[in-house]
Amino acid sequence: MDNAGTFNLGALQITAAKPLSILTPILSLDGMSAVSLEANFQYGTAGATCSAIVATSFDEGVTWRHIARFDFTTASAVKTANIQALAAKGVAAYADLSAEGVNDGLLGDQLALLIVSTGTYQNTTLSVRAAVR
Repeated sequence: MDNAGTFNLGALQITAAKPLSILTPILSLDGMSAVSLEANFQYGTAGATCSAIVATSFDEGVTWRHIARFDFTTASAVKTANIQALAAKGVAAYADLSAEGVNDGLLGDQLALLIVSTGTYQNTTLSVRAAVR
């Protein structure tokens, strides 16, 4: 593993509705064999839905594949997921995650956070951290 450690994928205020957008990726994770993820949603008031999608890339950030999705509404919550590249898997068709879940076994050499929200939140924050090994 070239760059093991703990990384902040995103820490932001959630306010007006946000279309699906990607935050700055973490690069140079060649040899990543596992990642533990923690999404911390601290709810203030109002809003409707907020989704934090962690993605990986196999082609230097041209295409992003969803590996974990965390969905939040109008309550504070901390959610976790663990993804392992070394887990024995069969061949499967890739599908973006449409609701909470994981695509285990997929780890490229980059990680990024995608955010989408509806409604107008106030005093609400989201942070997502990744422990890479």
